[in-house]
Amino acid sequence: MSEWDSVADRVNFNLKISTDDFVASVPLESKILDFGCGYGRITKQILELGYREVVGIDSSKEMVSRGLSECPELDLRYLSAEVLPFSDGEFDSIVLCAVLTCIPEQSYRENILSELHRVLKPQGIIYLAEFCSDQSLHFVSGTGVSMWHSSKAEFEALLTNFNIESSTLVDNSTMSGHKSKAIHIIARKVI
Repeated sequence: MSEWDSVADRVNFNLKISTDDFVASVPLESKILDFGCGYGRITKQILELGYREVVGIDSSKEMVSRGLSECPELDLRYLSAEVLPFSDGEFDSIVLCAVLTCIPEQSYRENILSELHRVLKPQGIIYLAEFCSDQSLHFVSGTGVSMWHSSKAEFEALLTNFNIESSTLVDNSTMSGHKSKAIHIIARKVI
């Protein structure tokens, strides 16, 4: 069971993607994977931008259930396995919004990025929006979930098989209202 299952009905995520940057980097006809979609907030936002093929997956069954209850038109799927049920190069773009923040183990992050690299087409775009801090910060959130706010360098180091096209830090409060920063990275698969 995911740590998020017990809080799925009461959390409201607040980190956003930069829609202008996303649209400028990802053509409208792209097939997009929203990895770690939670209750589908970003999946819905991407569809509202005019994209037609957007799949959201999450390891919290309760988050996916909430999303399908609130927005039954979304393609949200529960996935507990580490190997994604998609073919090599199936997606033109992959979005992670506050996903790595919720994964406090480096090896698990690296495995996820490797698998995302596999299902992304050559020259495909990965978009990361993650909470960030000057120094690595491991903590338990107010909801009781383990978190890791990594540094800009730590996030960029995860993208060894990608060409980072932009990496921007912005001020962004956490769900509990604490002042924080977020990093927005757009990177292209090169290998």
